[in-house]
Amino acid sequence: MKNTLLLLVLTGLLTDSCRSRVESPRAMNPAAATRQRAIDEIREADLNFSMLSEKQGMAKAFTTYAADDAIKLNEGAPPTIGFDSLRAQMARLPRTGTTLTWQVLKADAAQSGELGYTFGQWLLTSKGESGISKRAEGVYMTVWKRQRNGQWRFVLDGGNTTTSAE
Repeated sequence: MKNTLLLLVLTGLLTDSCRSRVESPRAMNPAAATRQRAIDEIREADLNFSMLSEKQGMAKAFTTYAADDAIKLNEGAPPTIGFDSLRAQMARLPRTGTTLTWQVLKADAAQSGELGYTFGQWLLTSKGESGISKRAEGVYMTVWKRQRNGQWRFVLDGGNTTTSAE
């Protein structure tokens, strides 16, 4: 009887032990769960950033999602450093006729969940002076940092053109 009871208890513990090993590694590892949550949040921030750019323009999107210490790399020109400089740069953009959108191809984050990046493809459409549509496309990389209030803001953004057609 004692041996049967011991065997039942050991079997129960072994079964319980095996069951917990079948669960998701993230469920067992808080750091992995934190990292995955950050990746998901960064993807969402990047998507919302692009949607805001499409709906309300690049200036609104970039000034909404930039951190105070943001750096924007500019193709063929020096970088824009700091929020005030970025706001001034964005104020010089045409208010209508140009649309920038993008899509994330990859996102990753540090184990701490405080820093991450997105990489993807962008598309810029605009109308030239003659009214003919132009399009340019390329790739981008954005470094995201969680702010003290929990929101994600970019601290570094840049990309390059891969094709341009009129």
